[in-house]
Amino acid sequence: MGVADLTDADVQEMAGFLTRACAEVKRWLPEPEWLPGWQSKAAAERASQERGPGGSWGEDPVRGVYTAAALYLEAVLQCMRALAASLTTDTTHYVPYCLARAAMEAGSQAHWLLEPGIGARRRVARFMLLRASGAQHMAEEARKTGSGTQYGETPEQATKLAASLGLACQYRPRGPHRGWWCEGDKLPGYTERNRALEQAMLSPGAYSIYSAALHAEWHAVTGSWEEVILADGTRALVIRPDRVAVWSAVLICAAPAVVPAARALQLLDHPARLRELSNWVMSTLDLMRRMGLPREWWQTT
Repeated sequence: MGVADLTDADVQEMAGFLTRACAEVKRWLPEPEWLPGWQSKAAAERASQERGPGGSWGEDPVRGVYTAAALYLEAVLQCMRALAASLTTDTTHYVPYCLARAAMEAGSQAHWLLEPGIGARRRVARFMLLRASGAQHMAEEARKTGSGTQYGETPEQATKLAASLGLACQYRPRGPHRGWWCEGDKLPGYTERNRALEQAMLSPGAYSIYSAALHAEWHAVTGSWEEVILADGTRALVIRPDRVAVWSAVLICAAPAVVPAARALQLLDHPARLRELSNWVMSTLDLMRRMGLPREWWQTT
């Protein structure tokens, strides 16, 4: 059997890795709400004295941001579970790449919301930007289709909510500063957010590589098919999964959950869970070594 072939052992290890990673993230950040340590940055943000036209914010705006980050993380975990369920020895890298890319999109949102050191006001402003941009997108699609139905909140509702908190959230339609702005923050585009996540994941280029699959580029669709000559001389295409490519997507799919989770645990001040996360990273490096994956993936010195 060639080195490129996926084995039953590979499938079992990959599915188990993804399933265990989901369980670990849930254990580090248990439901129903992420609870901050009493002297944590998150606790200080919840106790912030920020005010809007109607008076003090209270805890709810900041709690809402952390809830949003938890929902983005859950979206990543759903991608991981879907990938675990889809793996067989005939799995090409196409679907794993698409799911890894989807996981990165959700993870990059959580990663941006959970940036350390930005404080309560900017953190809430960032959530307002995501809401306003999403509402604008839905409104534009409703206009294009002529449905006349607006799903979810409207851009006007999103900006009104921001204004009730004393935050000026606005869309600049022209010029070099085109886009959504709030409190001096501009909403970064998809690629910009994912480049930042890639850097934190130590996986440069992953977003571009996986985007090719999501856009069904020819090389991404055909990369795991091999032309062979049959006994009668005819040519045929057969599946030949790229073992290393599938493994890479499995490992990358987990990173958009683990990296934002580390940021969350720092803000919540849960050092014991951060140590557990660090131990999980080391065990993942050991898994790469045991499975004979490229040395540059797991060698740390």
